[in-house]
Amino acid sequence: MQYIGSREEMQRIDAYSIETMGIPGIVLMERAALAMEEEIVRRFPRPVPVTVLAERGNNGGDGLALGRLLFARGYEVCIYEIGGVRHASPSYETQRTILQNMGVTFSDGLPQDDPDIWIDAIFGVGLKREVAGIQREVIEEVNRRKGYKIAVDVPSGVDASTGQILGCGFQADLTITFGLSKIGLILYPGASFAGEVAVREIGFPAQAVAAVAPKTMVYSEEDLSRLPQRSPWSNKGTYGKVLLIVGARNMAGAAWLSATAAYRTGSGLVRIFTCEENREILQSRVPEAIMTTYRTEEEALRLLPEALSWATVTGIGPGLGQSSFTGQLLTLVLKEGRCPLVIDADGLNTLAVLLRKCKEEPKEQADNISDLYETYPSPIIHTPHLKEMERLTGKPVSRIQTSMIRTAREAADERHIFVLKDARTVVSDGSDLTYINVSGNHGMATGGSGDVLTGVICGLLAGGLPAVEAARLGVYCHGLAGDAAAARTGCYGLMAGDILGCLSEVIR
Repeated sequence: MQYIGSREEMQRIDAYSIETMGIPGIVLMERAALAMEEEIVRRFPRPVPVTVLAERGNNGGDGLALGRLLFARGYEVCIYEIGGVRHASPSYETQRTILQNMGVTFSDGLPQDDPDIWIDAIFGVGLKREVAGIQREVIEEVNRRKGYKIAVDVPSGVDASTGQILGCGFQADLTITFGLSKIGLILYPGASFAGEVAVREIGFPAQAVAAVAPKTMVYSEEDLSRLPQRSPWSNKGTYGKVLLIVGARNMAGAAWLSATAAYRTGSGLVRIFTCEENREILQSRVPEAIMTTYRTEEEALRLLPEALSWATVTGIGPGLGQSSFTGQLLTLVLKEGRCPLVIDADGLNTLAVLLRKCKEEPKEQADNISDLYETYPSPIIHTPHLKEMERLTGKPVSRIQTSMIRTAREAADERHIFVLKDARTVVSDGSDLTYINVSGNHGMATGGSGDVLTGVICGLLAGGLPAVEAARLGVYCHGLAGDAAAARTGCYGLMAGDILGCLSEVIR
């Protein structure tokens, strides 16, 4: 697990390091410059022309310190102080004086010839306002120019806390960021401005990070150790029983994908509850699964309670459709179910409709799905994409997309976990610590990918993981499988079945 920081958290870590731990700010600045020098020299071992774009704050000071180190190595360095630079920070003034004494060139405008390297040391992590005036003109002009572009800590114009673009953004090929990665470098659209991200230690003490306690984190491959452990002394019952209520007529694919994914992630038994028309194809594609099929809606409602009593994990939604019958199935699950529940796709859309009706047309408590939903005895994991979240919360997609973390946190609590899916998926149980997923790729934006994720999360729940951990790790493993699939097929031709086929490479 790795923490990532918001604007405010990184400012507090910096302040704690300086004011409480006693590390001079100029020392941190030097460490940042040394880290950037190493990254640049590794990529450009022979000296080349470099232009540093600087503003008056400490981000500009980092850029000046870097310019000094590169100049000492023989690089041709020019400093462009945007708008003149007035009321500079003390550290900036110190660096500026040293550079002047060394004879480094200062310019009052952009060079006519494009340098090999542009260094963006304009705003950094602290920016809150929209970029305007000369700074915007410079950023937009440099974006049009040739040369390798490097951002110091955060590309100028990217909100470090949200990833939103504040008027315009510096389009970096490489962002060298310090201490922790930043939320704005991970969430889109900021991630698309950051390019490659190199996270470098510059000496923030562990005490400073612990005192601030960042509230967002990501997983890396080391976290695969969190997968449920298997014992040599075990049987199929040891690893849980997954019931999947999936697949209306002509939607057998959703049932196959989710059921196979549950098996691939370690579930001991998987039972598919679906219509009779799907039996033949499912028994040929996933013969390991137990089949419970129904010919009529009445038969389904009669058979479902027994299936619910059998399960240790239930998933509902993929391929079900948004009919009143789906509403009846979901209501019965909430009435009769006792085990952890994953709701996806048509299950979420149906839940949104039923909850809205409860508000508009209150009924007796026994018939009120809102009460059943709130009092369900086990955790419920919701896996909405943005449009499904709009239906659940009433917030427009445009608002959700610009506040993914806050939206997930506000909707969730310890028994209602939300997996909010987009190019970056956010997982929250309403606590202070929110997970952002960094695995996966755009090839996974394809039909059936969400069905695979439902099965993965169900399989991890069946293996005994707590609900929020199953959600986080399920999303991460799903993304890793997507990355493995893309390495084979490319992103354009990637299909959900390819993700399914690569799960075993990830989960061993």
